[in-house]
Amino acid sequence: MDSLLQEITLLPGVLGCFVYTGEQQIAGSKMPPIFKENSIKTIGGLLFRTIQMGSMAQLGFSSIDIKFNESLLIIKPMSKGALLVIVCEPNANKSLINMTMGMLVVDIEASMAKGIIAPSASQIPVTPQPAASPQASPPPSQEPPKEAEIDANLAPILEQIKDAVAMAIGPIAAPVMKDSIELWAQQGATSKENLPALAELLCKEINDDELEEEFMAEFKKVVV
Repeated sequence: MDSLLQEITLLPGVLGCFVYTGEQQIAGSKMPPIFKENSIKTIGGLLFRTIQMGSMAQLGFSSIDIKFNESLLIIKPMSKGALLVIVCEPNANKSLINMTMGMLVVDIEASMAKGIIAPSASQIPVTPQPAASPQASPPPSQEPPKEAEIDANLAPILEQIKDAVAMAIGPIAAPVMKDSIELWAQQGATSKENLPALAELLCKEINDDELEEEFMAEFKKVVV
């Protein structure tokens, strides 16, 4: 299946793609590194439930387009509730993508029928661990970390930085920004002077040289 998904990612304007099954698994993925497995499953689950709701209303979908400011999702329902999800740039050639997708869907479904799907965590056998010694003392309780306070004056700047992240990675910018701000706040003072440290954390999440360069170009405009 990897080779089939790779064909789709080679199309102009395509950022990545994945297959989500009716069993809530990722059958195959060719997504940028910024898209972690949990994020892909979350996106797939939301799209799966959306199509299910449409089916309950007797709406049949041959394909669905969802357009964001900085990205476009093309979703192709397949047999047994599976979905082929393609993440594109907003101005991608949808006709070319749909034509390629239509030619490859049969082969992707055939690959899935062979059962070439990574096992979920619940299917992986677990080796029993020996019981803990009764003499072992429980670890000392720890107070949960306090939420860091962010200066209200930084809010407009952080919003612009989030927009810069969205220009680089699209619809998952919000959760990436949230997690990075939390880590940034734990490192020290949350001030405008310390924003480069936040940019460094965001670049680690982006994890793509070209996209990092695009993000940093926009970031520098914000913090000037």
